[in-house]
Amino acid sequence: MKVNISPFYKQGRKIHVKIDGSDVWSWDHTLAYIILPGLLHLKVSKHGIPSEFANVGGEKYNQQQNFDFYEESHNEAFDEGIKRWDETLDKMIWSFYQLIDDDWDQKYHHGKPEFDWIKSDTVYTNPATGKQEKTYQMLDKNPDEHWYDVDGHELHQERIQEGLDLFAKYYRSLWD
Repeated sequence: MKVNISPFYKQGRKIHVKIDGSDVWSWDHTLAYIILPGLLHLKVSKHGIPSEFANVGGEKYNQQQNFDFYEESHNEAFDEGIKRWDETLDKMIWSFYQLIDDDWDQKYHHGKPEFDWIKSDTVYTNPATGKQEKTYQMLDKNPDEHWYDVDGHELHQERIQEGLDLFAKYYRSLWD
């Protein structure tokens, strides 16, 4: 993949994107390498927050009359909105870090598995050739020597998905 984008402030912004066939074999992984640095930069350089996090009431410019206590607590509530937006960005950033880490799931495999392939009694008809072919079964040679943390892996996957869902939800708010 090759991406060349001229600065935003220039007239007639030029954009050139070249996608290679191998880029889309694992498109989510490829895009994560682009999205992650953008999210990191946005978190450091942001000059605002989405309105959903900023509309806390008590604004002096608001046409609607406010109670005094709303005006008094406006800055504190707005600071809380900034914290919530930072936490949301952190969840997105964490998820994209996971997507570029090819070995994150290895922490849920413990011990060293050893497998053998044994011929089974089952045969099947190959749909391409029409011939009967033998099948093989994978046999765990030492099941007591290793284990896989299914629950931990599932929780990790759910946390990744939470950050991706937030990225989708706030996609239109990713601006500075």
